[in-house]
Amino acid sequence: MRGCDREGRSVFIPCGRRKPSRARAWKAYGSHIVEGSTLSHDKERSYSVLVERLSWESVEYDAGEISRMPDRDNLLRSVNHLYFLLETFLNSHSGFDRHDLPGWLELFHAMMDGPADKIEKAAMVLGCAMRVPKTLSDREFFGIKPSSKGWRFRSICTLRKG
Repeated sequence: MRGCDREGRSVFIPCGRRKPSRARAWKAYGSHIVEGSTLSHDKERSYSVLVERLSWESVEYDAGEISRMPDRDNLLRSVNHLYFLLETFLNSHSGFDRHDLPGWLELFHAMMDGPADKIEKAAMVLGCAMRVPKTLSDREFFGIKPSSKGWRFRSICTLRKG
C-alpha cells in the first residue's frame, strides 16, 4: 500500500507480492491508520475491510477516468507521484532485493519524510543500518559471481579450497 496524508507525508507498507486480500490488507494496514480517516482510492476492493472496521469515509475513483485527466485535476496524483518516485528509486539501485523491501522502504521514507535537519536525517539512517548488522563476503560486496572451480568462501577475508 502506498499513500500520503494531507501534509504530503508518505506511507509505504509491504503487503505481499500481489494484490492484497482483505485479510492481508487488514493485517498490514489496520494498525497504521486512525479511525475515522478518509480513504481516496482507485476502487481496490481489498481496502473495503479498512473502511468497514475503522469507520472510514471511502472516496473511490475510476482508474481509467483519472488516468486521462490533467494532473491538476487528478486527485490521486500525489499518491501516483510517490509511487513513481519509489519505483524509480528501487530500479536505480542494483543491490535491490525484494526480500529486503522493508529496509528499502525505510530508506525511501527517510529520504522523503525524514527530519528536515540533514544531520538528524543521517543519524536516523545510520541508526537503522546499525540495528541490522550483516557481514558480506568479498564476492557479495564486489558483485563477483561465484567460481565453479571448487573455491568457497569461509569468511570475509579468507578463501580456502573446499
